This record gives sequence, structure tokens and C-alpha cells, in this order.
Amino acid sequence: MNAIVQAETPRLPALQAGGQVRAIVPQDFDGAWRIATAVCKAGMAPKGLDTPEKAMVAILHGMEVGMTPMAALQSIAVVNGRPTIWGDGAIGLVRGSGKMEWIKERIEGDGDKMVAICEVKRKGEPDIVRGTFSVEDAKAAGLWGKQGPWQQYRKRMLAMRARAFALRDGFADVLRGLGIAEEVQDTPMRDVTPQPP
Repeated sequence: MNAIVQAETPRLPALQAGGQVRAIVPQDFDGAWRIATAVCKAGMAPKGLDTPEKAMVAILHGMEVGMTPMAALQSIAVVNGRPTIWGDGAIGLVRGSGKMEWIKERIEGDGDKMVAICEVKRKGEPDIVRGTFSVEDAKAAGLWGKQGPWQQYRKRMLAMRARAFALRDGFADVLRGLGIAEEVQDTPMRDVTPQPP
């Protein structure tokens, strides 16, 4: 008796309409590559992630910290050659981890005396983690007169820097080494290439 052997065709993930919304999360390297390629071919990749290779790296970094592929593409950015996460993505990631008890953000003072303060409380820990960034700090870092957001949205930039400090100090395990984009983009690049003798 001759048995007929049929070649098994690769199964594509099932897409269902209605009901609970669930992300399509790749189960292997090939699945992540296919999502990255589709996003790039569709022209929907964010600036700087416009090749399948770059989009794939963003997806993989995002997955390492618990993000779905599409959330990673919206929140992960490459700044100065380093993967980072945008400030709102960072706060979303930390809140979503279930490790944050609360966060409080405010700006005190006026004019050159403004100070942004971000306080976070981690569940199960007694101490509050506090990040601050002042106009004085911004001036010392050469940011206060800088073209772009530092002239247009000064309070927001102060707040984002204070938030970055508090989140990195309080939730390094959640962020897993990802820099905060708003902070990294203001950091000057240094050439650390060893010089020949």
C-alpha cells in the first residue's frame, strides 16, 4: 500500500475579528522579521527605523522589556546609535509592570528658578525615588538656549528629564538598560576610539 505524503505548508497566524483584542506576537526570529518587513514595506515604520533590520532590532528590544512589536516600533528609537525609549513609552512600560505604586510630577518656581520634580514610589519599598532637573541644570548642560524643544517646550523638557532620572533610578530592572530618548538625544557624542601610540 502506497501512502500519499503531502508536503505541509507553513501556517500563518490566525486573525480573528471581534472579541478581545490581542497583539500579534512573533514566536520566533522569522516571525519578527516578517512583521518588520511588512511594516517597512507599508511605509509605516517611524523615521530611523525604516529598514527591516532596524525595525527588527527595535521589535527585539521591545520584546525584551515586555512590549508587543507594534508598541516597540512606536516607543523604541535609535539615538546616537543607541536603542532608547521615548519618555511616554518609559512611563507606560513602568506602569504596565505593576511595580509602580504611584508617580507624582510637578514644576516648582518661576523663570530661572524653575525645578521639575518627579517622585515615584515602588511597591513594597519604603523610600520614594525623586528625580529633579532645574533651569540651572539645563543651563549647565548647555540645553536652555538650544534650538528645538528646549526653546519651544521648556517646562515639558525639564519634566521629561526629571522623569527620566526617577524612572531609571527606581525601575532599572523594568527598563533593562534602555536609555530615555529625550535624555540621550541631548547627550553629546564623544569619540572613545583609542588613539595609536
